[in-house]
Order: sequence, then structure tokens, then C-alpha cells
Amino acid sequence: MADYKVVGVGQRDKYFDENSYQSVLNYIFNPGKAVYAGGCNITSPDLAAQEMEQVAIDFNKNSGKHLRHSVLSFNQDEDISPEMAAELALRLCRHYAPEYQIAYAVHTNTDRVHIHFVMNQISYLDGHRYRGQKKDYYDFQKHMKRVTHLPIHLVKSREFSD
Repeated sequence: MADYKVVGVGQRDKYFDENSYQSVLNYIFNPGKAVYAGGCNITSPDLAAQEMEQVAIDFNKNSGKHLRHSVLSFNQDEDISPEMAAELALRLCRHYAPEYQIAYAVHTNTDRVHIHFVMNQISYLDGHRYRGQKKDYYDFQKHMKRVTHLPIHLVKSREFSD
């Protein structure tokens, strides 16, 4: 069973600082961990932080929570290769692509292949802020199940380690 977790849930100060785009994207794109990287509505992983920040600035929404960071982790018995994870990541990103910038990186630095997703909280279309409502969370879970053909376990913060 694959595990999915939204990082920072319940932490009111997580991803509010002005360096959050750069620091989180540097982390997920770290070449010591990431073997594949990409995204939707970004020019390249190298420019993702600047482009996401620029969208927030353009819409005068550069305060508050800046991003949504989540991780999808596969068990070894699911036999998901890093290449397959990269293909799945791009397909999963398309769920939010009509409105948001989202970057992904496939990590192989643990015993489980996993994908980090970082989504800009500000829509590049009209500047509205992502609300993160429960319905959206469960709609994305359904999308993950359709794309991966795997049961998805929604992990609580205290159960998860990267």
C-alpha cells in the first residue's frame, strides 16, 4: 500500500517564511536524493522557486502560507521503479495543473521510492489562494488511486518519516 502525506499539517508556521519556496524546492531537487524532477507550469526545476514566488508577487499574495508540500511513498513489494514513479508523478501533477504550478522530485535515498510534490498556494491564472479543503484532499486521493492503481494510505503527521 502506498502512503500519502501532506507535510506540515497542523504546523501553523510551516511554509510561511519568505525563503520557503527556495528552501523546500532546494530540498526536493537535491541531487543526492532526487533522481528525476519536473513539474507542471514551471519552466524547469532550476527556475521553479523563482517562478512560483513571482506568481505570488504578481498577484500581491506573497504573505501567508506559500506552498503545499506532500509525499507519496511506495512500498518495496509494489515494485515501483524510479522511472515508473517519475511517470506517475507527472500524471499526478496534472490534477492541479489547470490552476497551479507544481513541481515534483523522485527520491531513492531511503528503502522506499517516493515522490515529493511542491505546489504553489497561489493560482497562476487569477491569484486565488488554494484552500486545501477536505473535498479536494479526497478528490486527489481518488485521482492517485486511478493513476497508480494502488490503494493509498493517508498518513497522519506523526506516522510519517521521509
